Amino acid sequence: MGLLCYLSRGLRSEVVADEDVIGEPVSGLILESMKIETPQGWKTAYAHSLLSTDISRRCNNRYDNSHRKESELQASRPPMACERLHVGPSTRSKNRTDMMRISLSYGCLLLMCGRIADIIGSRKVFLLGSAWFTIWSLATAFAPTPWALILFFGFQGIGSAANVPAGISIISSYFPPGKAKNRAFSILGAGQPLGYFIGMILGGFLAQSRASWRAIFWLQAALGFSLCVMGWFVLPPDVEERKYTKGLDWFGAFLSTSGLGLLVYDLGQSTSTSKGWATPFVPSLLGTSVILIVCFVLWEIHRESKGLSVLVPMSMWTQPRAKMGPIMLLVVFAWWGFNCQSYFFPLFFQEVLQLSPLGTAIRLIPGCISGILANILAGYLVAVVPGQIIVILGIVACMVSCILFAVINVHAIYWSMSFLVTILIPILDMAYTVANMHVCSSFSGDSQALAGSLFSVATRLGTSIGLAVTSSVMNSVITKQSNMQPNLSQTDPEILMPGFRAAAWTSCGSLGVGLVIAVIGIRGIGIVGQKTGERPVTNDGVEIAELGHVGQTDSAADNVTKD
Repeated sequence: MGLLCYLSRGLRSEVVADEDVIGEPVSGLILESMKIETPQGWKTAYAHSLLSTDISRRCNNRYDNSHRKESELQASRPPMACERLHVGPSTRSKNRTDMMRISLSYGCLLLMCGRIADIIGSRKVFLLGSAWFTIWSLATAFAPTPWALILFFGFQGIGSAANVPAGISIISSYFPPGKAKNRAFSILGAGQPLGYFIGMILGGFLAQSRASWRAIFWLQAALGFSLCVMGWFVLPPDVEERKYTKGLDWFGAFLSTSGLGLLVYDLGQSTSTSKGWATPFVPSLLGTSVILIVCFVLWEIHRESKGLSVLVPMSMWTQPRAKMGPIMLLVVFAWWGFNCQSYFFPLFFQEVLQLSPLGTAIRLIPGCISGILANILAGYLVAVVPGQIIVILGIVACMVSCILFAVINVHAIYWSMSFLVTILIPILDMAYTVANMHVCSSFSGDSQALAGSLFSVATRLGTSIGLAVTSSVMNSVITKQSNMQPNLSQTDPEILMPGFRAAAWTSCGSLGVGLVIAVIGIRGIGIVGQKTGERPVTNDGVEIAELGHVGQTDSAADNVTKD
């Protein structure tokens, strides 16, 4: 389902977004990419492939829906789903805004679902999440009203929130450090461009056919069901010794869920309301969300000091060798630029060059190939190259892509500039492998699902903040251009292009911040894919593993010069 996320994102970006039906991406295809030689044989390899692809699909759900919210800025066609559900023109805009929020259930429940997976077992949560997702995908296909459509989308997000951390936990816990684990995480990353490409191609065909928008969800339900069946037979059983035994911090779960939910919702509203940040409730909700998040942090600090169960151990920020603070900040800024660039560049083909969905998908094929190769390469490099170097290479490549997009000649042939932009964007996926492996290795064995949920929350926050800021910059430029040329509409390519250039420079700036953090903040993380001893499982005291340099044995870490 890593493939699933991006297949669904690409498919919806062509079929659904092309018709202005905005929703959280869900299912796609199952990737069975490379065989891993382990003592357990073919079932392990199959489970590995199954989980890797599912995880990357889940980990990227956070920004797919956010992307859709921007499409209403350029869209000029009435939404097909709203047409079929008999929604009048006066209410379509509101419904598009509501559909943009359907992934809130995914984003705000990640931390709680991650901890629940640690408590009751990742396999159980993964299968339950997949089944839940399948049921509501099928329900969405038969949605009788717009409000039912929105509600069913939200229920799908709950299944995604359960799958993401549970899947990451299974891979991180099951595969020992070394070659097998490196390949597992590289497949996880490779599922993103491959699934996105397949989704774009299928979406392009469906967008230009007579297929109903409901066909998307029939396909999702079928694929989700197949995942449930295969997962039942191939996923390894939960290990009792790896379960978190302190229980769930319910009040902390409430604070984190409400705080994150309000924050993501408010950031989305800041770009969808007519007055933006000048709308009274937008800054009010932002302040409320910040207060809730601060209360959550203080509550977790209090409970951890008493030795009680916590949703997130705040001591992780003070573990110098874990470098969780710089890593999380890096992920936020890097995924801000990466996801915004990944969203706006395909729109450039459709809105400025006026290409069809299928024509756009064909021009993105080199990016798919580049992303797959980059992730395969990362699977080998993490065992021999310091993680900091891999992250820097990925960020620089994406920055170059943003710069080229910002100065692109719209009349030039595809191969002169657009091709380079396309192949450079997904190289940042190399950083995904490094950062995800580092975060997982920083937590003890009974908190691997929590580690996966933290990484997912960071990428989602980066995307939500990034799209809010970047789209605000783009909108202001488009408005300025429109005022200067009142004879042209805001959807005219001549008006849109300056906005796209501004968005590209904004994305480049966020990646620049990420680059500074990578150069200064994550020095000494070591070779993240080097085989080491297993991190201990402990429920006493700090839940963060006492790290040496990640990827090295404890004895080796002692010989490394401290920063």
